Amino acid sequence: MQTFLHYIRTHFHEVILVILIALYIGYFTTASFLRHDNFYTGRYDLGNMDQTVWNTVYGDFFSLNDDKGNIVSRLSSHADFILVLLAPFYLLWNDPKMLLALQTIVLALGAYFVFAIAEKVLTNKNLALVFSFAYIINPSINFINLYDFHAVTLSTTFLLAAWNYLISSKSRLFYISLFLAAITKEQLWLLVALFGVYFTMFQKKLKEGIVLTVAGIAMLYMLIWYAIPEVRGSQHFAIEYYQDFGSSPSDVVKNILVHPAQTVDMLVEKEKITYLQRLFSPLGYISLFSPLQLIFVIPDLLINLLSANNLFRQIYYQYTAVITPFLFISAIYSVANIRKLLRYNATPFFAIYIIWMAINTAYMYGPLPFAKKPSVDMFIKPQAKKNIIKKELDKISQTASVAATNNLGAHLAHRQTLYTIPVGIDKSDYVVFLLNDVFAKPSLDAQKKMVAKLKNNNNYEIVFEKDDFLVLKKK
Repeated sequence: MQTFLHYIRTHFHEVILVILIALYIGYFTTASFLRHDNFYTGRYDLGNMDQTVWNTVYGDFFSLNDDKGNIVSRLSSHADFILVLLAPFYLLWNDPKMLLALQTIVLALGAYFVFAIAEKVLTNKNLALVFSFAYIINPSINFINLYDFHAVTLSTTFLLAAWNYLISSKSRLFYISLFLAAITKEQLWLLVALFGVYFTMFQKKLKEGIVLTVAGIAMLYMLIWYAIPEVRGSQHFAIEYYQDFGSSPSDVVKNILVHPAQTVDMLVEKEKITYLQRLFSPLGYISLFSPLQLIFVIPDLLINLLSANNLFRQIYYQYTAVITPFLFISAIYSVANIRKLLRYNATPFFAIYIIWMAINTAYMYGPLPFAKKPSVDMFIKPQAKKNIIKKELDKISQTASVAATNNLGAHLAHRQTLYTIPVGIDKSDYVVFLLNDVFAKPSLDAQKKMVAKLKNNNNYEIVFEKDDFLVLKKK
């Protein structure tokens, strides 16, 4: 007993860190599982990822079906090859909840790397623990953990790990972490190139820097300009979000650079300033005092700020995943920079300030139960007939094609052909509705009209119906 108490006393900060990580994993695993069980997850995007991993396990490598029902490579949408590395986990538990659990665990481990970086840079475990606490309750981190599953979300921790191993001079682990981050989404290869520039200019590692820069740019070019369009049969789907700058990747890049006035005008719009404020305020804006580390957020910030899709500028989705780790890294270096300029010990001030800003912004913008607008529907608004729905869905053969509403898609993705209503109704063996989704496509009223029409269609028979849940089978 005395040995145990002595260990706690001598490793107090590490023990608290483990407790914080455990609490995070416990809460967000429970919350994400309940979101799925109560049909708050969707075909977009948990179902897409789940079908890709499931297909990989059962022989259709890195594939899913498109809106036409054809089996296509996942590369037609994104180069998130890390999904292939996740496939073996399905041999342990063949369920989309495996992805949700992995996402939570990997994100939680980001707190460890924040602690490790801060301890090395600041040589102060109190501040290191404060930064880890700020990470645990960061609104962007919390929201991306709750919003289904996205491979790029894992990059948050991989990038923190890469930086930790970089400053620890553990080259092999650095390259492994950076590679894992790069295969979560295609634009991460630009970050690989930026690390190459950083190596060349600030680390005096000319050879490694050139290799990283060339490799990053080459992979980015191959994926965006060639591989994805080749598989897709057209430009990357996201190019349509940048029509103000052109209709091809080359035109978009060129016009952003040669028309700086237009670019700047778009960057300073009020909505975008609000977005930046919500990104930087959880750490009290101190990230701004170390601009060198902030260069790594520039690519994704520009992608988000210049997009015509305003979802890119919300902290609720996966679009902050690559930005957040460098906000923490730059904040840590900012504290180090400011402390050098001061003649007195400012550690207590920084600790109190960061804790206050972290808690305040978690309350104002975050999803935790104590927040102003908590995301707790999965706890307080459960689907009353979820067990009945799950039982009926499980009865549908995995060999059958299904058209389902988005809120059912993540529960039906273990098959080769899954459509998302309104697509595929006339092609699928089964049509399944859960009419309670306010984000239903094209609308909830339109889906109700589809149901009425199908009930009068002699080609279909009702297999099961209860309240707003309906299963029809093509005769």
